[in-house]
Amino acid sequence: MSIPGLIGSKAGNPSGEYLEILPLAELPSFVADNGVAIGVIATPAEAAQSVADLLVAAGVTSILNLSAVHLSTPDSVVVRPVDLATEIQILAVHAAQGAGR
Repeated sequence: MSIPGLIGSKAGNPSGEYLEILPLAELPSFVADNGVAIGVIATPAEAAQSVADLLVAAGVTSILNLSAVHLSTPDSVVVRPVDLATEIQILAVHAAQGAGR
């Protein structure tokens, strides 16, 4: 799903470079023109597989999956899942241990 008002707008750091938000239809040409190999999925679980399918169809060969769902991709695509909830819990434990020193 795309939000039409965002297409063409800029995102980024005011003191750095801005990036233009492009329509999904331009993903394959952007991937090819820029040699993109890695994609990051940070969507709700219900959208993750369709985003993975778009990335794979565009030619992305490695995906960092931050969603809480297993992705089905061709064997030629490397997917590394990251469970953010678990990672935050681990950091919270380390922070609590550090505060007790």
